[in-house]
Amino acid sequence: MNPESIDRIEHSTYTPLEKKYLKVQFVKVTLVYLGLMAVSLFLLCAEGFAYRYAATIIVECGLLVAFVVNLLILPRAYNYKGFVIREHDITFRSGIIFPSVITVPFCKIQQVSVCQNPVTRLFGLYSVDLVNGAQLLATIRIPGLTEERADKVKALVIESIKNENK
Repeated sequence: MNPESIDRIEHSTYTPLEKKYLKVQFVKVTLVYLGLMAVSLFLLCAEGFAYRYAATIIVECGLLVAFVVNLLILPRAYNYKGFVIREHDITFRSGIIFPSVITVPFCKIQQVSVCQNPVTRLFGLYSVDLVNGAQLLATIRIPGLTEERADKVKALVIESIKNENK
C-alpha cells in the first residue's frame, strides 16, 4: 500500500452546516449566559458577605464580557464546522480554539439516529448521531442539518455500513 495514494482528509471538501444553525448557536449561548447571570444575582442574598454588591457587579460584568466574546467567536466557529463522507469513513470537524477532527470508519459504527432538541426544533434542524464501538468519543453528533439532509446522511451511512460488512 502506497501512503501517497491514500486520499488525505486535509484535502477533502467539507460539507457546511445549515445557515440556520448559527442562529441556533446564538440562542443557546444567550440562554446559557442569561441563566448564569440570573444565578450570579444570588450573591445579593448573602447578607453576611460585606462586598456582595461589588462582587455581583464584577461577576455580572465578567459574564457580559465573556458573552460578547463568545458571540464574536460563534460565526468563525460555525464556518469551521463541517463533515465529509468518504468511501470508508465519515469525518466531522469542529472547534477553532480547540480544533477537533473525528473520523470514524463505517465498520465501527454501531448505531445511527436522527434527533432534535427544543431549540433546533424551533428552527427545523436535526442532528445525526453516530455511535461507534470506541470507549472514548463513543458518539459523533453532526448538528445543523435539515430533515431531508439528515435523512440522506443517515441512509448513506447505513448503506455504507452494509457494504463494509459484506
